[in-house]
Amino acid sequence: MALSMTLPIIDKTNKLEIIKECCSIEDKNQLREFIYRIGMQVIIGDATADIIVTTLYEIVKKNNAIVNILSDVLAILDIESQVMDKNYRDNFISFLNLANNRLISDWMLKERLEYSTIGEAGIINNFKNSQTKFIKLKTKLYYKQQKFNLFREESEGYSKLLTELCQNGTFDHVYMLNAIKSLIGCFNLDPNRVLDIILECFEARLYLKDSFLPLIMNFLDNPSTLNQILAFKFNFYNHSEIDIDIPIALYDVTALVISNNLIQIENIYPYLLPLDSQICEMHKSDIDEAKKFPKRISEILSVEGAKHEDINIYEDEKSRTIASNQKLGLVQSLIKIGDWTNSSKLLDRLPEHFAVSYPSIGNALCELMNYLIDPIYRGNSGLPSILASRIKPFQLENLISKTKQIESYHDFKTLFIPMIYAIGPYLFRDTLLITKIIRVCRSYIRINGDNRFDIISLLNAAILPAFSLVESNSALAEELWSLMSLFPYNERFYLYNIWKVEPSSPLLIKMKCYIMKRIRYIMKRISKDKDSIKQSGRLIGKLSHSNPTYLFEYILSQIQSYDNLIGPVVDSLKYLSSVSYDVLLFCIVEVLSNPMKEQSKHEGTSISPWLISLANFCGSVVKKYSIELPGLLQFIANQLKLGKCLDLLILKEIVQKMTGIETTEEMTEEQLEALSGGELLKSEGGTFNQVRNIKKSTLRLKDALLENDLAMSLCILMSQQRNCILFQSDNTHLKLVGKLYDQCQETLIQYGNFLSYSLTIDDYKRRLPLLKEMLVEFNLSPDVTFFLARPMINHDINSIYEEFLNAKSEKTKSILNECYLKASDTVLTPLVESIIPALTTKYLVDLNPRFFVTFWTLTMYDLKVPEKSYLRERNKINQQLQVLEDNKDMAPSKKRKERERFLSITAKLYNEASQQTEHTERILNRLDQEKTSWFEPNINKMDVTTNFLQHCLFPRCKFTASDALYCSKFVHLLHCLRTPNFSTLICFDRIFGDISYTMSSCTENEANHYGRFLCSILQISMRWHKDVKVFEEECAKYPGFVTKFSEKDPVHIDYESYRHVCHKWHYRLTKAFILCLDSSDYIQIRNSLIVLTKLLPYFPVMISFAQAIERRLENIRNEEKEKRPDLFVLATGYSGQLKLKKGTFIPESEFHEKESKKSMQPHPPPSSSQHEPTSSKSSSEQVEEKKEKSTTSSNDYVDKSSSSKSKQSRSSHSNRSSNVPDMDSAKKEPKSDYKSSIKRLDRRETNSNALRTDSRASSASSSPKRTEYSRSKDDNDEIKDYKKRKLESKAIDDSEKSLRSSRDAERQDPQSRLSSTSVYEKKPLRKRSNKISPHNSPDVKRKKESDDKLNKRSEDRESRKSSNDMKRTSSRRYKQEEEK
Repeated sequence: MALSMTLPIIDKTNKLEIIKECCSIEDKNQLREFIYRIGMQVIIGDATADIIVTTLYEIVKKNNAIVNILSDVLAILDIESQVMDKNYRDNFISFLNLANNRLISDWMLKERLEYSTIGEAGIINNFKNSQTKFIKLKTKLYYKQQKFNLFREESEGYSKLLTELCQNGTFDHVYMLNAIKSLIGCFNLDPNRVLDIILECFEARLYLKDSFLPLIMNFLDNPSTLNQILAFKFNFYNHSEIDIDIPIALYDVTALVISNNLIQIENIYPYLLPLDSQICEMHKSDIDEAKKFPKRISEILSVEGAKHEDINIYEDEKSRTIASNQKLGLVQSLIKIGDWTNSSKLLDRLPEHFAVSYPSIGNALCELMNYLIDPIYRGNSGLPSILASRIKPFQLENLISKTKQIESYHDFKTLFIPMIYAIGPYLFRDTLLITKIIRVCRSYIRINGDNRFDIISLLNAAILPAFSLVESNSALAEELWSLMSLFPYNERFYLYNIWKVEPSSPLLIKMKCYIMKRIRYIMKRISKDKDSIKQSGRLIGKLSHSNPTYLFEYILSQIQSYDNLIGPVVDSLKYLSSVSYDVLLFCIVEVLSNPMKEQSKHEGTSISPWLISLANFCGSVVKKYSIELPGLLQFIANQLKLGKCLDLLILKEIVQKMTGIETTEEMTEEQLEALSGGELLKSEGGTFNQVRNIKKSTLRLKDALLENDLAMSLCILMSQQRNCILFQSDNTHLKLVGKLYDQCQETLIQYGNFLSYSLTIDDYKRRLPLLKEMLVEFNLSPDVTFFLARPMINHDINSIYEEFLNAKSEKTKSILNECYLKASDTVLTPLVESIIPALTTKYLVDLNPRFFVTFWTLTMYDLKVPEKSYLRERNKINQQLQVLEDNKDMAPSKKRKERERFLSITAKLYNEASQQTEHTERILNRLDQEKTSWFEPNINKMDVTTNFLQHCLFPRCKFTASDALYCSKFVHLLHCLRTPNFSTLICFDRIFGDISYTMSSCTENEANHYGRFLCSILQISMRWHKDVKVFEEECAKYPGFVTKFSEKDPVHIDYESYRHVCHKWHYRLTKAFILCLDSSDYIQIRNSLIVLTKLLPYFPVMISFAQAIERRLENIRNEEKEKRPDLFVLATGYSGQLKLKKGTFIPESEFHEKESKKSMQPHPPPSSSQHEPTSSKSSSEQVEEKKEKSTTSSNDYVDKSSSSKSKQSRSSHSNRSSNVPDMDSAKKEPKSDYKSSIKRLDRRETNSNALRTDSRASSASSSPKRTEYSRSKDDNDEIKDYKKRKLESKAIDDSEKSLRSSRDAERQDPQSRLSSTSVYEKKPLRKRSNKISPHNSPDVKRKKESDDKLNKRSEDRESRKSSNDMKRTSSRRYKQEEEK
């Protein structure tokens, strides 16, 4: 006890120091004293038995000689503890129990310790029975007399027999057989006992097998005798009284006689123990124990100071011994001598991989496999010749002569592969053997690709499970990838799927438990800190080298739940091997294809967050690390074939992260302008961030697409899926359908831009189908078809232009334009001819095919040079140069490089701008040459415009934001080019018509694009509206503003009439927005708010329209705040912007001249054809008449909707001469009011006029066979009727004005006039209110009110009477007109 006080108490903190100190002691006496002190700490209770046992285990592992010293110390402690207190004795017994078979083997404890101590410690299972056996054994050995010579045998004969068999060196079996026969006959020996003695000598001298085996073979007459003798020997060791291990030599002798066919293994097997049923129970108990391993891990980690590194799953496996299992012993001996045929028979009778789970058998089989594979490995290692020449032959002793090495692939398949199946996952014990097998399999596949199916089975059964048990080995992982990369992705994914299945081997079950416990610990501690990422990354890398499937399955589940882990996890994956990256991609595909996971939220209106997080993670990983992409890309293509487009989110993130190409939905105006420039301007000013280091990732993505022929396939599938989304979403919420459509559209554009930028033109043309095939066979719409074909067409034109230009000696401007025009004709003419059969009659009925192709093949780059963007980018670079020059801390060499880079970019921008300018000039010259053939003079202008909008403008303006700007620019260009037979007024009128249907059918992104298009068109129209000089310069004499088409003297619209038309357009827009905002439909409200936001710079501009829209916004904000918060947010945002612009709104009188102030002379009606007489009506007047009709009908709508929405009284317009009514529904007058009667009559008259005009126009345009005389005669009659109706309507208007003015003068005083005047006349009324007489006192007002009441009654009677008269007169006239 005194000694124990000089040694510090052992615990977790000083355990390593104690071990080092003990290992450093060389003197045995000091070492014995040191171990004695350690043992006394256990007995006294200063240290726990677990700590002491683990400490001594580490000491013994480093120095095996300490075992004898430890056994002596235990014997001393046993004696001392017997005289101590009971507690001390209990501590020693518990320590002894833990040390059994961990520190010292049980047989040594039985040899050194007292029998009572062994029984008390539980080293002997049944102490009483064992003690009884021990007493009987001693009695038998020391007190019983031996009986012999029962068969009259002489012992001298056996002694001579032993002398003969145990002589030194080898012997001649023929001589020995004769000598044995002589001894048997001379001394009357029993032949069976002689054979037994021969076998005993054979056991002792196995190295003389070449002598003993022929002797036994010639000595035997009946093989059953040898079988019975061996069975008797094995049975001898099965008795419970005999506690002796079976000698290994007996197994070796049995294996040799079996290998030499002296006996059959089927004959000896029944005599071997334990029974097969008992072995199955043992295997089952091993599995049950492995399933309890998580509890054991928790118990270990619950100890204070314990770490995951303290867990050793191989500890129990290393301590497993064959012991008394005779079947396993025989298997081991058969494998040692190289008899695989008989050993495989024995292995087949046992549970799978049960025998090889014992280290001795597994190691023996690995040695045999190393020996067999050595020749074929040295010839097919795949190593350089210098390294291959250094491989030494593998040597193995004690093999039988029939064991042959493998030298051909046929032998490898028939002999070696079954051995690999037999060892299974326990192949992990020899990593060098795994490497050899992988290299041979690699060359085996390269010789014949059909052999890969054998290798797949091999990987599935042995190599991958063994790989899971190998401790972190990155070199072996790369060797495995060199083999796995030879398989296509689908076969690799098949292997990974089986690899991830729940394991059946006990050791694999333990490994999975350990891996899951470890990764949970790591993921709880991962953060954005660099040190944490580095440490976690190394731990994840080590775990992923052997068990990537379980690891990534858990990591992906965490990322789907917590998106803030994406960044740290992506940074932590930099230590992974190639196999691990491939398994990661498989796990991603597996999660995406899981049918149990909902890809949309429960309410069905948006995409699930887990899918968004997974897509973000996937894009980040494949961009940062070199991962095989074909599997993921093919999965997306397969999903598109099945009609599932949610997974396109993955492709969108991949393209964005790997190539830096962003979607153009949220771009600013400056970025959109930059996108109309060259490639350098697009990269510098067309993106939010300057993406760098994307060359390698872009190349990887391109190669993956080209190698698997997915480049154009994905484009076509996305295009087809975009058209099918609406028809495949029966139970899907409309909001989600719109998002899916937008996502498909965004990904298609993003992916198409990537292909056009990254692929060479030869690759692009070779893989892109013909234009006719895309339209007919693939059923693609023109917008997608020309989007894909546009880069190819433009490249062909430029290539042919360069060829023509090189053939010219002079290069003047006219020659340049001529060459380009010729090149365009060369490319576009065959293209137009090829697609004419593909296009249906609906495209070509009124549209010129050349015009159709011209519209779809041009881009903003062809029409306009973004000079502001070029200047802006150059200014940015100049600023960066200035900052660079002011930086004094930067190294001169680095500063010089940066300066050169900035100057190079500036020069390239200058060069690019000049090239685009020249290109734009050539395009404009070409369009100027082609414009005369675009629109035929003898077709209806309205129908042409309708088809142009339907098949050209509307599809393309909703395609992308850039296309929306292109459409508006193209329309403006048609006007500026003075295109013959194209009416700008009709085009604008159709664009600003009832937009509610177009707007309601848009998705969210399409609404943004449509809003940009309308805003750009409004910008053009308001520019002409704002300044009369601009109008006169750009519109006054242009064909697009003709109201009366005539060859000799066409009539153009004047400035004031155009302002009035602009007012009508604004009214139509307001009406459409109010219609959508008043509806309860989500899509209509959302899209109208989006379009309104885009139109804010140019609409609304009038006070009344703005107030009407603002009131609808307030209603939406009140109603949708709780029900649909996204609508509330949109309405609130737009309302705030509208209020900021409130100071710029103007009254109607400033926007255009009122009708009351304008001359009542009507404009000549437009004609529908240029060849019609000058007296016929123009198409522009038809538009005006339709405007009147739509205006009157919209007045009724606004009045009805407003009166039903609100019961409050509202002020009405005092300006009755305006055709635009108050948007807030003015307070209705009594039915007998003369004004309302006149208004209704005027509406009826206008409607009838419009109907008659439309009917005449349609009849004129639909009857081409009529003669010029008949047409002129009808036109003269129409002019007469028109003048007559105008005179009648003028008389009614005059009577209405006089009655209204007299009534207003009598009824209204200045104050009341102010209250009822419309917002458009506030300024003049305010001026008149300053001149009010001071006699308007309250008393005078009260007297006037009493007089007014009497006057009002008489006036009402007169007005009712005159109204009824006017009704009768007008109805009579209307009937007469109808009869005519």
